[in-house]
Amino acid sequence: MSSLKEHVEKLDCHDEAERIYAAEDIGYLNTPDGIPALLGRLAAEPSRAVRDAIFQALTRTDGEGVIRGCISLLGSDDPQLRNQAVEVLRRKGEASVPFLAEVMRHGDKDLRKLVLDVLSGMETSAAEGIYAAALQDADSNIVITAVENLGRTRSAHFRVPIEETLRTAFHPMLVGACLEALGGIGNELSLPAIRTRFPELRGLPGFFLVSCLKAMGSLGAAAEFSEVAALLPDCYANLRPAILSALTAIQQRYPEISLAGDLLPTFEGIVNNGDPPLCRYQAVRALGLLFPVHDVTPFLTSCLTSYERLVRLGAIEALQAMAPPGLQKVLAARALSESDEDVLQALNC
Repeated sequence: MSSLKEHVEKLDCHDEAERIYAAEDIGYLNTPDGIPALLGRLAAEPSRAVRDAIFQALTRTDGEGVIRGCISLLGSDDPQLRNQAVEVLRRKGEASVPFLAEVMRHGDKDLRKLVLDVLSGMETSAAEGIYAAALQDADSNIVITAVENLGRTRSAHFRVPIEETLRTAFHPMLVGACLEALGGIGNELSLPAIRTRFPELRGLPGFFLVSCLKAMGSLGAAAEFSEVAALLPDCYANLRPAILSALTAIQQRYPEISLAGDLLPTFEGIVNNGDPPLCRYQAVRALGLLFPVHDVTPFLTSCLTSYERLVRLGAIEALQAMAPPGLQKVLAARALSESDEDVLQALNC
């Protein structure tokens, strides 16, 4: 069996394949004594494939030396080294957290941002201190990243700090991140904080409105449903998907809610007046959820002959979900003249 010393010597071999095998073998040995050689080779190694093998070996090797070495690589000018060091630290999990906390206390803003990049792929309560510090950081990009991470992991423990951040935030991206994080956390107690900051949806710039609509979809109830619906007739076309998504999300949580018939022409107009196909599909599907069955069945039936295949698919799905009387006969008749395979398959389901 080859010794660690022999594997280390082969790390300097001229043959790339030999260097790869040497790195792999050092990783399989899983000994702290191999860590310095692996880290030392990275600085001089020109081959990406060999670097990959070295990082895989570091991932397989236990011990603080790997974590300390990867922490030192976070300051590298080489983006590949930085990114792979981040991935190794993620894989080391909770063992990396004390070392990351030290960087968070003393590192520059770029290193502090990289600490949060590491944590974005890691779920551990041990990182709460790092996030508490990040939410108070002087650099807005770090606060934004922290909020995004916490929203992605639905960290309910940080709901109130994120609400406080929303109340005082000036950076538009931070405001949007707070809104989306609170929507992701999904606690309706966040709604008053959002409405304090944004008491009226109408008139908001599109960037803020889209983020607010996502939050309303997750947290809103009947009052928010009516307010969101009132935006639809006069909104810009690019905002319609976000409005429809919010209405559908609220209705799925409160199935007893429905829209008044005076909004039906607005939905029909979206379907008929040349909006992008996905938006038209979304509107057709929403019709079956947001209005009483008898109000929308005739229009949805007429959509079965639309020239736009996504409208036809949406109408089939909406009608099947509603199951009005005589539906199977209508779908069977339509299948006789349908040529699109996907639509035919939906008709015959």
